[in-house]
Amino acid sequence: MRQKSSTEQINLNTEIARNAIKQYNFKSSKLHLIKHLENTTFRLSTEQGDFLIRVYCGLQNTVQDIESEAKIIEYLASCNHYEYQKPIYNNSNRFVTIGEAEGISKPVSILSWINSSIIGHQINDISLFNQLGKLLARIHNKLAEWQKPIDFQRPIFDAENLIGRNGAFRYANSGYKYFDRETVSLFESVYQRLIDFEAVAGKETNIYGIIHGDLHLKNVILHQNALIPIDFDDSGYGYYIYDLAVILTNYSEMTEYSAIKANLLQGYRSIRKISIEIENQLSLFMAARYICLALFLAGKFQQESGFKETALKYIPSYVAKLKDIIPCI
Repeated sequence: MRQKSSTEQINLNTEIARNAIKQYNFKSSKLHLIKHLENTTFRLSTEQGDFLIRVYCGLQNTVQDIESEAKIIEYLASCNHYEYQKPIYNNSNRFVTIGEAEGISKPVSILSWINSSIIGHQINDISLFNQLGKLLARIHNKLAEWQKPIDFQRPIFDAENLIGRNGAFRYANSGYKYFDRETVSLFESVYQRLIDFEAVAGKETNIYGIIHGDLHLKNVILHQNALIPIDFDDSGYGYYIYDLAVILTNYSEMTEYSAIKANLLQGYRSIRKISIEIENQLSLFMAARYICLALFLAGKFQQESGFKETALKYIPSYVAKLKDIIPCI
């Protein structure tokens, strides 16, 4: 079967979104494309206001997983620390709607719209990372206290599911085939270090639980002087240190990196404890993040040709950063 280009994928997902919208009571709806990567997201403008609509394209997204994502957001919103996007339920009182076009079905979800700007990676105030550390610690604390529903189900982000053959959001199996033997050996060495870490650390509740999985300043909105986390699509079970590593991987080449790291950890520790032993694993989990992203892009573009340009742009950077950080783990 011929691979669809990114334009064809976007057109297909636009029709899927339009058909899914029919299962809600919106009036005069209009879609505006935001992003097409692991999923396709749109701004949905209606007479009732604006909303965020997401068409799920990933291999790992089950209906139960996505329904559980809504439960995470609703629980955090109930804690009253921050304003969160609110899950919007369809006419069947479900968060997940199945949209269809061209004989293809995909899960679709809708969230409320917060009318403020995403911060982004261009930063002028390093103290933002102190606030981000506090935000992350509060999320970890609240989700650790949460009595989860019986039907709750989210992915597990351990060594196997991050960078093992079934990792990288299930793109690793094809992703590994893209890389030469030397690079694969680097990946495998980090994988083994993660396995060794897990064997010693275990899954004690002070270091392991539900994580955001993709928190950084492109997934944070500045709203009324508060940081609002968005995009819980990658949330699941994992080591809390991974969430800190995800943030730091975006800034490792900046001259302000040491100050960013210090502010992030200071903010986190002001709310939640983290031992020096666990902090010392930051480089290992940053390495895992680089590998995960490289495998995801390599696997994704082999299944969707339109991602080739993006993949070839970013994969060398992730591999180079991995090689830089390997001596630190």
